[in-house]
Amino acid sequence: MAQVDSSATDSIAVDTTGMGVGIDAVTDTTRSDSVASDSVESVFKVVPWKYHRSLGSELTSSDSTLRWQIWPDWTYKTNRDPGVISYRLGTIERNNAFLIDAQEPRYQRLSWEGMNLNDPVSGSVYWNLIPTHKINSFYSEDNGLFYDTNFYLRQYYLNRPLTKLNYEESKFDYRSLEFLVSQNFSQKTNVELSYWDRRAGGEYGNSNVAGRQIYARVFHQLDHRQSLKLKFLSNKYTAGEPFGYVIPEPENFPFDRFIASANESRAESVVKASNFSMSYYRRGRDTTAVTDNFHTGLFYNNRGRELEYSADSTSYQIQSFGGSTRKWLELNPLSLEGGVTYEIFKNKNRSSSNLDQGTWSLFEADGSAVFKPIDFFEVNGEAAYGYRSDGFDSYRVEAGAGLYVGDAITLEVKASSGTIMPTPQQLYWNSTEYRGDAALVNEEVEEVMARLSLRPFDTIEIGVKGQVKELKNSIMVGTDSSFYNSPDYRSLAVTPYFNFENTFLELSGSATYQQFENSSSQLFLNENERVWLKGSLYVKGYLFDRATYVKAGFSGMMSPFRYQAADYNPVLDFWQPLSDDSLLPVFNRLDFDLSARVRTIMILLRWENILDDVTQRGYFETAGYPMSQRRFIFGIRTFFRN
Repeated sequence: MAQVDSSATDSIAVDTTGMGVGIDAVTDTTRSDSVASDSVESVFKVVPWKYHRSLGSELTSSDSTLRWQIWPDWTYKTNRDPGVISYRLGTIERNNAFLIDAQEPRYQRLSWEGMNLNDPVSGSVYWNLIPTHKINSFYSEDNGLFYDTNFYLRQYYLNRPLTKLNYEESKFDYRSLEFLVSQNFSQKTNVELSYWDRRAGGEYGNSNVAGRQIYARVFHQLDHRQSLKLKFLSNKYTAGEPFGYVIPEPENFPFDRFIASANESRAESVVKASNFSMSYYRRGRDTTAVTDNFHTGLFYNNRGRELEYSADSTSYQIQSFGGSTRKWLELNPLSLEGGVTYEIFKNKNRSSSNLDQGTWSLFEADGSAVFKPIDFFEVNGEAAYGYRSDGFDSYRVEAGAGLYVGDAITLEVKASSGTIMPTPQQLYWNSTEYRGDAALVNEEVEEVMARLSLRPFDTIEIGVKGQVKELKNSIMVGTDSSFYNSPDYRSLAVTPYFNFENTFLELSGSATYQQFENSSSQLFLNENERVWLKGSLYVKGYLFDRATYVKAGFSGMMSPFRYQAADYNPVLDFWQPLSDDSLLPVFNRLDFDLSARVRTIMILLRWENILDDVTQRGYFETAGYPMSQRRFIFGIRTFFRN
């Protein structure tokens, strides 16, 4: 969805990083309000750092587009994007997921500045681990086998201490409070600390969720070319696990929270994730250079999950330590990128863990190249290899081409092939109800994608994207509650879309079509088409003699046909397309958003699901989990320069 680039208009933007910062952003930290203004310390001119994106990725979100609306968790943001069909479980802070184009939730990866955040046991992505309010830039890349995402957080180059406060509230138990402080201790050193408390649920039985996030960072610039960064991120979530609700006929469900009965009334899960890293960054000798071309670092991760329910209790805690290095080279007209990562994992409490594996290691290497002999044409390629100490390995190769006629025409095509290793859970899980299979073989994937974008005017974009993904030996949970290599199938997706944006208006729309096709006579996957129609309309501009900037409008979607959503297994914390769930009834959703900035204060309002009890009694995105009824969310964001 197109949104205003508020970096040009928002007077409260205090960090000068921005992924589009140029050399004009040089900051002289010896101004009158500087931490060094009363000393004779030599002038150190700060050129804010711009971090290099992967060659095949593109910027999909930034602080300038995210700050203007309320996003209860990251899936609420992606829910509005073209090509996305979301699978939400009724409340935030759960393992909500989404399908994007032909990529299922289990083929998605999340990284924080290059450090992988997927669960080391199940491979699942917890999108609620993202520090949403701190994102500076969010990059995405579909490499055929996986949908990869990588985000960078804002950095502050300050002359005075900064304090920020974010608060959101709605009915039932929805509360969100975040507090941040940032201060420079010298011209070269900045320290930041924040605490984020989140609560949700309370509408349906056993749906309460409580979580907290702690973030700390120390950034030190050694000189113009070199910098160090020490980062810490800790998350903990305690959630009631209803295992869905008793819903014999979804189309006749009354969406009455006093009647709905949870399948598990006392089940509860606890997820803990801590990430610590120390990184070194370097950029070119040219004093006008802002983008790094080399970084390396060490990291430590601690990830665990506990679940208690009527039939069993499960748990695991995995510690890992590793290092990574990445380098970029610009040899016009050739651009190169390469990286390696090595990580050692330890099952900390193996005697009580449901994972029958003690220690293992993982080595990964990848390389990319883009050859652009002329301005409007390029060819590109990628290759990757991974090896795990239990004897499994994987590979990926990709080749593509792009035609770029200015900003008017963009045509891209890619083809890829490779294999995917079974996860430790799929191989070594052992609990009362579910078990892994050490005899599993690698999944085999072949994929082709294309995208065409036309910009007849600066304000208009019209495009279409499509993807076909063939999967062999895909790993799922079968009827006997064990993992197995499933029959072959393919995933098809196509999405036409358009965007219009000028100074006062934003208008967007898309139509997403996705379908699974069984490759054999054994029809083990439901082949019903999934269709989502989306649209949004926002007006924006200054009011009261430019005293305030306001943005307001509607965003909506409609699913005109019944389909079978992906199935969520709360014991394994795992999403898969194989399911015996009921088809979801036809549904729609319409939200109203309003945000207004006055000096250092931003007010955000959202009226969510406003057609509830008007065109429908409620709706589902995942079978057995009713979505929240109509609700009003109030948010306020402010900062103080002490």
